[in-house]
Amino acid sequence: MLFTHPELLWGLLALILPVLVHLLRLRKFRKTPFTNVRVLQRLQLQADRSSQLKKWLLLAARLGLVAALVLAFAQPYRANPGATDPREVVIYLDNSFSMEATAGSTTLLGAVVQHLLRELPGDFRCAVLTNDGQYPVRSLDQLRQTLLGLQFTYQQANLETLQMRARPYFGESPGAQRELWLFSDFQGMGLEEADLAEDVRIRAVRLQPDALRNMSLDTAYIISRGEDLLELQVNVSLQDDGQGSPISLFNADTLIAKSSADIGAGGSGSARFSLPDGQDIRGAVRILDEGLPYDNTLYFTLNAPERIKVMSLGPGDNGPLQRIYTPDEFEFTTSGIREVDFGRLLEQDLVVLNALETWPEALIQVMEQLLEQGTKLLVIPAREMDAVGYNRFLEPAAGWRIAGRVDTENRISGIRYDHPLFRDVFESPVDNFEYPGVRSYYQVEGSGPGILDFQNGEPFLLGSGNLFLLSASLDSQVSTFRESPLIVPVFYGVARYNLAFPELYFTIGEEAFARIGLSQADDAVFVLEQPGARFIPEQQGAGRNTLLRFGSEPQVAGTYELAERPESGYRFSFNYPRRESQALRHTPTLPDGLDQASDVSGLLEGYQNSIRVTELWKWFVIFALIFAAAELLLQKFLR
Repeated sequence: MLFTHPELLWGLLALILPVLVHLLRLRKFRKTPFTNVRVLQRLQLQADRSSQLKKWLLLAARLGLVAALVLAFAQPYRANPGATDPREVVIYLDNSFSMEATAGSTTLLGAVVQHLLRELPGDFRCAVLTNDGQYPVRSLDQLRQTLLGLQFTYQQANLETLQMRARPYFGESPGAQRELWLFSDFQGMGLEEADLAEDVRIRAVRLQPDALRNMSLDTAYIISRGEDLLELQVNVSLQDDGQGSPISLFNADTLIAKSSADIGAGGSGSARFSLPDGQDIRGAVRILDEGLPYDNTLYFTLNAPERIKVMSLGPGDNGPLQRIYTPDEFEFTTSGIREVDFGRLLEQDLVVLNALETWPEALIQVMEQLLEQGTKLLVIPAREMDAVGYNRFLEPAAGWRIAGRVDTENRISGIRYDHPLFRDVFESPVDNFEYPGVRSYYQVEGSGPGILDFQNGEPFLLGSGNLFLLSASLDSQVSTFRESPLIVPVFYGVARYNLAFPELYFTIGEEAFARIGLSQADDAVFVLEQPGARFIPEQQGAGRNTLLRFGSEPQVAGTYELAERPESGYRFSFNYPRRESQALRHTPTLPDGLDQASDVSGLLEGYQNSIRVTELWKWFVIFALIFAAAELLLQKFLR
């Protein structure tokens, strides 16, 4: 038996008082002569025996009363082994999106919070960790509002990281028992990489929903571009085989299309939508299902395409280029080599090297840089040129080498109809076409098959990656190609070649970049906002443009626009990663080192049993009352 206040046991010395009182009250009788005392003698002996019994019983009752009161105030108790050791508890509550699955009338996370607040005393002290926050040691009464207000997040925790985060909340008290409680479905926690050989006891409860049939909108992307339409494909997944929910496509709040996905045996499927090309669309794909709500909406943005920037660099005639690269679709500029603005040159989508007679070394370096950053180059040779300068650029860039000029008439008659430049140009090979011709051209070695070939099989137009080369000048005295209808699809196709489909959205938590055609003025910053959320992305000025960097921000999915410049039309959509939806198909196995409980109540009950203390002071109060009542009865009824 242990005592909460053992120092009060000194009060047992008070037991001396009843003994002293008992001894002091013993009476000494004097003998007095009296006649005929034979009968009185017998009565005196009987009375002496009754008085002695009463005195001893009263002494026992008084000793019991004092002893019971002293022991009651010392608060005796009986405890399980280790129950009185100091304990430090850190609780991890998984608030990832998978914990939003239903459990009864609430979510998995909500059910855990209710158990903690209902089954643990209000003065229970602990620290709390979540995937995106941590709360220092406090009582449950102080943590109540925090726990009830926890929000779900796309972030996931790692068990090894959790152990590191919990360590500062464990004190340095010697002999303290340290415990880390884990309440999670353990999706994506890296359990196999955790090191459990620590002085911290880890108790875990794997939470599972009552039933979960989840359909997820996984990705959306443009798969093709027609003359006026874009085809959008939306990939979906269903946790079990069956019929998925209808898929709705919205532009802002307006429903513009509905479809359904064909779900295959593996639980994956897709749906397709046609969208008008060249329009601003603030899109959202939505479904309704009874599973996880976070993956029921996929936001995307289609901004009206910016004009393609084309620069003609050199002394060649720009008349044909100006007729093809019209202002409604292209931003066409011209410049000589000496007056070129290299900063503006780096912003171009296509640079036409138009009839340069020679290539300075500085120009070669700039062109190499343009190719590295993805800019397209179209090289049109001059009628008279320095082949050595051309080769210094062409050989390292594409393995081509201009061998020499051939002054012989030739006709351009070979067309590679399957090349992307001629996509949607020819429905079938053309036989009765008036092919253009040249009076002279340059032989190109190491070229391989051309996009357009002469009738003798030598190439007229070559392509390698983003680099294109004509083997003949466009001078009217040399070639009739500039008057041929074939020039339009060739030059138009080169400008749009490898033109990437628009970036529909970014994934929250993944590093990404976006360039906007606005410059920062007077140290101003650009703010992106949507109703109820706003953030400031990392940003860096780049001449007339600004580079925005996304990563840890934003935290909320949706479509954001520039707060100060909504009229600019720049919008960016962000979606939560779908890792947790994909992980629902797998049930993680917990390591052997974890002390696993079947449910939340089982863990809490096991903890309370380990610290259980049986209070005994009430029994001693009862004994004190019994002894007090016994004394009263002895005084009243025993003579």
